[in-house]
Amino acid sequence: MTRPIPERNTLRGAPLWVHAFCWGVCGGFTLLLVGLYVIYRDTDVWMILMDSPLPAKHAFNEALYGSIYRQRANTLSNLGYVLVGLYVIAYAWWDYRRPTKETDPYAVRHPALMVLFGLTCIELGIGSGLMHAAMSSWGHKLDVFGMVSTLAALGAIHWARWLPSIRLGGRQFPTWPLFGLIAAVLSVYLLFNLSRFGSGNAGYAGLIGIACITLALEIAVGKHSQQLRWPLLSLASLALAYYIWTLDRSGQFSSPDSWFQGHAIWHLLTAVSLGSAAVLYRSEVPKKRRGMGAD
Repeated sequence: MTRPIPERNTLRGAPLWVHAFCWGVCGGFTLLLVGLYVIYRDTDVWMILMDSPLPAKHAFNEALYGSIYRQRANTLSNLGYVLVGLYVIAYAWWDYRRPTKETDPYAVRHPALMVLFGLTCIELGIGSGLMHAAMSSWGHKLDVFGMVSTLAALGAIHWARWLPSIRLGGRQFPTWPLFGLIAAVLSVYLLFNLSRFGSGNAGYAGLIGIACITLALEIAVGKHSQQLRWPLLSLASLALAYYIWTLDRSGQFSSPDSWFQGHAIWHLLTAVSLGSAAVLYRSEVPKKRRGMGAD
């Protein structure tokens, strides 16, 4: 008897409330941000709140304005991270509430770490948005925390699939709380110690490199079957984002006064990269092993 190939989970088939929730919350947040910009477009809000001169030096192409958003495009483009985070959380909640099978991916059967990843994406959007809105040191800290925490949460999902439970005292315990805790502790540690591993950009590149290498090894020899379109889309989006990021840093992408900024596109493309990684883990199935063809 031939065993059927497990059906992949896809983005299709989700109830309407998933999309209504994500676009409704993100749309409401967008209207709030646009409303604040209209009201405080010509008011140097951050100068008033902090009652001290704000840094004028920065590494981005977009010009600074005396407004609630010191960098307009670079601030608002972070909504991409928020939308991705909302979708990850909404799908995880849907997975939690519906029946699952043993052939379903770990991320579907144990969606807690997906919720953690969704929350880190939202924190990244808010942190990076505040960084570009205020261009302050504390905004930079929130931005850094968002970047390292999203990578740490992805790492937790990746490795929890390989060690879903541990046996202690004759009982099996799920490992997702442990991996979630490790991701949180690692994020806080890197927030304050990333410079020990070289420059901040080198540290991020190292974390991304580790993630890519472990995923490539798993695709080659692991026990999960992935749709290659998702890691390829994730890597292609990241590569294109990095290329545009370098153009923006050198002032070759657009005028500083334009709404069309390279760093804003970096935000949107890296949001696509993170979303593709989430779909990858949610759509995988067990590899068909030798000897599984007949019973």
